[in-house]
Amino acid sequence: MAHGLIIESKIAADNVKTLNKSVVSTTADFDGGNLMALAAPTTVGEDRWTATVPAEGAVTGLYVAYNPTNRFIDVDGRLIAGLLADERAYTNIQGRTFDAFKPKVGDEISFSIDDLDSASQALIDSIESGDILEAKAGQKTLTRVAKATGATEDTTAFEIEFIHYEEFAKAGIGVDKVPFFRCVCVQE
Repeated sequence: MAHGLIIESKIAADNVKTLNKSVVSTTADFDGGNLMALAAPTTVGEDRWTATVPAEGAVTGLYVAYNPTNRFIDVDGRLIAGLLADERAYTNIQGRTFDAFKPKVGDEISFSIDDLDSASQALIDSIESGDILEAKAGQKTLTRVAKATGATEDTTAFEIEFIHYEEFAKAGIGVDKVPFFRCVCVQE
């Protein structure tokens, strides 16, 4: 299974440290590009925020997971490091600290196809520039909304600028051309 990835083209979090958080999730793994709600630490001296899947009525003000920097794969409860060169093999594992950022209106980010929910992935041939990728309650992945409909009010949302392809080595000979959606944040 491939995990989601992002390419941060231009994000405010590169220049504003307060938009970056160290986080931990006790309930789920988060791929690069997954959306999450954050709760502030409640223990004195703790710097990690708690990440959760966005809940009903709370799909705005979300954070985006960075790609995993620690390359671990969980095999029967054992963490094994760096088995594969393919970045899509890794996720931010629950219980381990990882990084996230707060997207701001105007940020430019590319999300891989694996950052979309399965219903949106099935529509790959009809996704086009101007469509919206936005948060949906109960899921970490983005959902596609047609450009004619526009972004749902009070959601973290991104407008697709264009679709491009990134190459990843196959197991064996050749490359996989993976669709990425270059987006601009239109609602925080």
